[in-house]
Amino acid sequence: MRVITLDKNAQVETVVTESVVESFSLVTHKSYHEMADMPVVEVDALAQLHANLEMLQDLQSRLTFVMREVRYLMKV
Repeated sequence: MRVITLDKNAQVETVVTESVVESFSLVTHKSYHEMADMPVVEVDALAQLHANLEMLQDLQSRLTFVMREVRYLMKV
């Protein structure tokens, strides 16, 4: 068992380096859309994630509808 003693009066120095600042900058992702007007699009990764989640939710609702219809037709 470890016992950790903390000195509450000790001062802590924070050092922010360039690599830490760069890691917090926005991450962009380039994607290729063959049939679009602009084939190469650079989008923020978080915005792309939100768009992907929205598309997944739409596809899941469509699949739920189709499965409900199939179950109804199987009962008839």
